[in-house]
Formats: sequence, C-alpha cells, structure tokens
Amino acid sequence: MNEAVNMRGEKMVVLTEAEFNALVEDAGDNALAEQAIEDSAGAPVMPSELVVAMLEGTLHPLAAWRRSAGLTQAALAHQANVRTATVCGIENGKIDPRVSTLKALADVLGLDLDDLVA
Repeated sequence: MNEAVNMRGEKMVVLTEAEFNALVEDAGDNALAEQAIEDSAGAPVMPSELVVAMLEGTLHPLAAWRRSAGLTQAALAHQANVRTATVCGIENGKIDPRVSTLKALADVLGLDLDDLVA
C-alpha cells in the first residue's frame, strides 16, 4: 500500500491488485459471518465439553442437548409428554425411538430432528 496526494491535497491510498482483492475477499467473509450470526440469533447453544463428548460418541445427542437446556430427564419427558424411561432409554441407546417421539423432544428443546440423531 502506498500513499499519494491528489490535486486538492487530499490523501489517497494506492493498492496493488492483490491488496485490493484481499480487501474485497475479507469484506465478503465479514458479511457472511455477520449474516450467520444474525441467522443464528436465539438458536440453542451447547457448551464445548458436551459437543466434544457427543462427537466422540460418549454422550447421546439428546443427553447433550437436554443438559445444555438445563433439564432433567424427567422434566424433558414431562414437557414432551413422553415417559421418563423413554428419554433414559434413548439416551442410553436402548430404545430406537419413533419419529413422533423425537419430534416431541426436539420441539421442547427448540431443535430440528436431525440434531437428535446419533
């Protein structure tokens, strides 16, 4: 980047094409990041340690999202109108739930069905 002065004495900046292209790319990246932040406003969030456990397969997604929401199995079950044993069985991998059950649980947690699939 170089500086120059025009005929009115105003400072100007002269960029190489590569510098200009980098600025344009950065501006586009910033716009995408701002849009993503805006689009995700109010979306459920999960602490990183629960994300790691879920990705490692040591914690079922339902358990991770339930804990993130600060709910017990009983509270989630009550709000979703399912049995506590059902929530426990899903989290332990002992029950292959119906889609309607997953939908009810996802609705309580403010999630999409895909978020609960292990």
